[in-house]
Amino acid sequence: MSPRPQTLAEVARRAEDLGHFGHEFADWLHTVRAIRSRGALQHSLASEPAWLEKRFPEGRVADAWLAAYAEYASTLASLKIPAWALRPKRFLPEPWFSVEAPAERLLALRDSPPAFKNRNLFTPKVDLPLRLRAGRPAKTAEEKRRVNAARQRRFRNRRALELELHRHAASILMAR
Repeated sequence: MSPRPQTLAEVARRAEDLGHFGHEFADWLHTVRAIRSRGALQHSLASEPAWLEKRFPEGRVADAWLAAYAEYASTLASLKIPAWALRPKRFLPEPWFSVEAPAERLLALRDSPPAFKNRNLFTPKVDLPLRLRAGRPAKTAEEKRRVNAARQRRFRNRRALELELHRHAASILMAR
């Protein structure tokens, strides 16, 4: 069993048909669930996926879908949208709906994010499990040990200095 795709480019490279594309894309969403930093997300979106238009009949939709997700994720994470996602061939000339029922189509028209609507992709729900951490990037255990050891040294030095000052003050008072 091969590992889950880490990038959208890997999703496209592995896709043989629309069904397989869907499975690979779902695996990429599982990968995104584990991403905690903007840098890692940007890496996952940066490489341009291979064109799927000629690989299978629905490839043009898959090409637009990848670009829509790249733009949507970039916007949510306040990242620069990858240039490949803005290429004109990544936009559909005709509307495409992920649902068939008329009521669901109305919901898709209303609820699709702009990154999808602009590409003529309409879906009532976009699954993007981003859980980026605010603040600093995570540190390794070794970095944490090093920082804690330095903090302990500073604390001990301050305490030793305070003790020395107290001893000095006591000796002055005793001398009087």
